[in-house]
Amino acid sequence: MGPLAGTLGRVAAIAATSTRRTLRRPLNLLWLLLVPLFFGVLVAGLFVRSDDVPVLAVVVEDRGPWVGPLLQGLEATPMTLRRLDREEAVARLHQGRERVVLWVPPGFSQSVAAGRPRVELWYGPRQEPGAEAARIRAVAAGLVTGTPAGPLPVEAVAPRPSVRPEDYELLRAVFGFYAMFALVTLITHGAALHHERSLGTLPRSLLAGATYGEVVAGHAVALFLIGALQAAAMLGATALLGAPWLAAGVPALALAVAASLVAACGVALAVAGFTQTPRQITAAGILVGTIAAMLGGAFWPLDVVPATLQEVARLSPVYWALDALREAFVFGGPGAPQLPAVAVLLLFGLVAGTAGVAGLRRWAP
Repeated sequence: MGPLAGTLGRVAAIAATSTRRTLRRPLNLLWLLLVPLFFGVLVAGLFVRSDDVPVLAVVVEDRGPWVGPLLQGLEATPMTLRRLDREEAVARLHQGRERVVLWVPPGFSQSVAAGRPRVELWYGPRQEPGAEAARIRAVAAGLVTGTPAGPLPVEAVAPRPSVRPEDYELLRAVFGFYAMFALVTLITHGAALHHERSLGTLPRSLLAGATYGEVVAGHAVALFLIGALQAAAMLGATALLGAPWLAAGVPALALAVAASLVAACGVALAVAGFTQTPRQITAAGILVGTIAAMLGGAFWPLDVVPATLQEVARLSPVYWALDALREAFVFGGPGAPQLPAVAVLLLFGLVAGTAGVAGLRRWAP
């Protein structure tokens, strides 16, 4: 127990020293807190989906008398219809440019006359039924009964939701930008190891009794603490502005944040281990953080990009950070629903951190 306590004490001392050194610099505070907070609040408002009339792509292959009433009834719900031919609709579905397409098949008018309206909804990859299905059913039933549906208060509700869909879009936008800034900030602050090497304090720490592993572990803990501080500031401020961060409970949010930070710390150590100077690591931090955010869906929902890019997005830790958030707030709270995304984030941190430690080991005397 004695050696373990000594190791933990040295790791804590190194982490505290590194964290204090970071927070003492006004420029670091600006980059760590104020810039992410500004962009989080600003961009959240820009990327929250508005309450515009939904758009539905339609392929019409029936020329009977009931096609017009069907389309007019859908527009009255209200809904904006986009007419496509079959080939274009299928292509747009596979490209991820359409989420769903309504197909009005030949014989639709006869099916209405028979009292059994028949249409089909085609969904893109990994898409699920939404409000359009309820609207179409209501309008089709009105065609048979002779009662127009009119405007419908249809609301898309996810299974066991913790927040309303529009509130989740706010959380998704803010958390996506937090994940991006966490990556950029932690990678950039991984340059502290480069600074110690250039100043000669790293060898002195080793000679003073701290092992190589304790030095690296201390800086990793400091990175985690800095990321946690950034999360508290960014999420706390947006909570005051109305973001329901605690709607799924504290454990759900804490699990998503902690797993995301483990992945970001691992990536930061990897970048630090394979760069030579603080300037290189700063450039790498901006590049890696921005690419991971763009690829992972921080800037826009992934359902607006082609299906191929939606699959490639799984290579980004930001994708899995948002997935952990979505599983908590849309599909049932903390625990089992979040575990796949959390496991992937921890794997990111483990693999990247191990690579970083191997790269940093060449500094050890």
